[in-house]
This record gives sequence, C-alpha cells and structure tokens, in this order.
Amino acid sequence: MRILLGAPSPDSWGGPAACEPPFAEALRAAGHQVKEVVYVYGDKVERASIVARFRRVLKTAEDLRNPLKAETFDIVHLNTSFDLKTILRDAYCIYRMPSGNHRIFLKMHGSDASGYQNAGPVVTRLIRYIARRADAIGVLSSEERGDFIALGFDESKIYRVLNVVELEGVYERSPARSDEIALLFVSRLIPAKGLVETINAAKILKDQNYSISLTVVGDGETRRDAEALASELSMDDEIRFTGYVAESEVARHLASSDIFVFPTRHIEGLPIALYKAAIAGLAIVTTPVRSARDLMSDGENCLFCESEPADIAAKIARLIGDARLMQTMADNNQKFRETLSREKVAGEYLAVYSEMVTM
Repeated sequence: MRILLGAPSPDSWGGPAACEPPFAEALRAAGHQVKEVVYVYGDKVERASIVARFRRVLKTAEDLRNPLKAETFDIVHLNTSFDLKTILRDAYCIYRMPSGNHRIFLKMHGSDASGYQNAGPVVTRLIRYIARRADAIGVLSSEERGDFIALGFDESKIYRVLNVVELEGVYERSPARSDEIALLFVSRLIPAKGLVETINAAKILKDQNYSISLTVVGDGETRRDAEALASELSMDDEIRFTGYVAESEVARHLASSDIFVFPTRHIEGLPIALYKAAIAGLAIVTTPVRSARDLMSDGENCLFCESEPADIAAKIARLIGDARLMQTMADNNQKFRETLSREKVAGEYLAVYSEMVTM
C-alpha cells in the first residue's frame, strides 16, 4: 500500500509530533511505502499572524498536490483537528488535490464538532464539503465520534483510533526521597489544560503540611502568569518550570516523579503525556475527558477529579495516603504498553485503510 502522510513538522511541539513519527516507521516496517509531507499542526508559543497562516495554508496545499500529481497513492492520511482554522485549511487542501483513486483519511487530534451545530452558512458548507470528500475520519474518543455523527457525518466513515505512545529512553524509576511527593505536570501551557488549578492545589497541600514538589514541563501562553502565581503563593521553592524539553527529558522527569496531575478541560483527543505517565508507572489524577473516560477506570488506572483546586488536592492527598492504590495503578497501566504500541496501532490503521480502498 502506498500512503501519503501529512505529518507535523519535525520541529513541532505537542502530541502529533510525538506519536506520528513512530507510526510512520511502523507502517514502513510492515512493508508499506510511506511518503511524508509537512501538514502544519498549530503554532509553538506565539501565534502566527493571519498573513503568515494564509501563506502557510497555500504552501501546505501545494506540498500535498505536487506528489499526488507525480505519483499514485492509495491513501492520503492527514493529521488534523476540528476547529475553524483547520476546517478552512482542510477544505482548501482537499479542494486542491488532483483527482485520482486515492482515499482521504482525516485523523482528528482533538476536535470540537459539537461547537459547529449552528455554524454560519459558509462554515457549514465547508464542513459538508469535508464530510463528503473524506473517505474516513479517525477520532480518538467515543464522545468525538458521537459529536461528528450529530453534526451530520456518515456514521460508517467514522472510526475510533488510537495514538502511538512510547517512552523515549528507558529509565529506572527513581522517585523523590520518601519524605517528599513529587508531582508532575506535562503539557502545552494553555488555560484549558489546568495548570493554574494544579498550582493552587499544590498550595492547598502545602498548607495541609504535605511535603510536595511540583515540576511543570512545557511552554505556552500561560507560563508567565503561572510563574507569577507560584511566586504570589510563596511556592517558588516547591514549583519548578522547565520550559519545553525534548522527549527524552520528559522520560527522565517521569522516572523521578510519583504522581502525574492533569486536570484538563481542553478538547483533548488522546493526550500523549497522560499515557506516557501511565506507561511509566506513575499514579494519576486527571479529569474524565474524552479518551480518559474510554480507556481508564477510576480507582484502577487513575483518580478522576474535577478541574477545581480543592478536588485535585483531595485526590492527590488520597494517593499520598494509600501506597497500595498507587502501586495498583502502576500495575494496571502497564496494559497501555501493548495497547498503544506502534505495531498494534499501525495494524489497526492498516485494517481501516484496507476497508477504505475496497469501498
């Protein structure tokens, strides 16, 4: 099978940049031909200007069009999401594709389909165009699948899929000294990810005389405000901000932490950092959002919380007081090593591709 893969730029941040390269390698290892082109997925810290985005979309469309004119592919797999920017980009890029026998697969790395039930006439027409032209849509949670069906997408075209999640490097678990609990937050730093709530929860725990530290790994628009909040709460000694780090360094932070805290309200798909923490053997406090609700069980793989400081702090305190529960989570979460392995995930996509080419 010949696959044209629209993938994030190698220097991108975030989930797609972590999960798509090993996915492409697994497809090749299975004997399939994969050609990658950059299909830009989001910005880093600062948002690009409207003019820069417009030029980027034009270039992206031509970068996809050119190999489709020169070669024959069975599948065009585009890594995308579902908001106004990506709707505009995807509609234009699909429109610019030359005619051929290729099938179009759109993988949604998070989506907000429910927010477009009452979109204006122009956006609605673009959504209908995408729904008609796409041969299959991959979503990362059952909630998203329901949202796309409610929006009018053909149910038979929508597949629940997974991300490849791997730890880069193998590090022996070496949590903090026994009298201190090391909390870890790893994410792009935007308001909906729950960093402010996590910092306030850490303050509650400190005031309750728990010995804790919090390491914040990642960068983004809320970092400056979060650092200011930590200082305002006199938590500079307990909270450390690393900024963006390479994937190998993320693994080191996971190896030296006890509890992963991720009280997100974001329109998540399958958050890479959350499942890396699970594979690494950390206890987890997170919200029951999207794939977490599908793949994790409260009290077995994590403790579900509300994205509210008092509840986050209460769930962390429960874990601190129950070493057996923390170990149970670590044991149960080893299943994700297999479920989210590159070989298993690539095999599931190949099964979808095979269905598509016989439609």
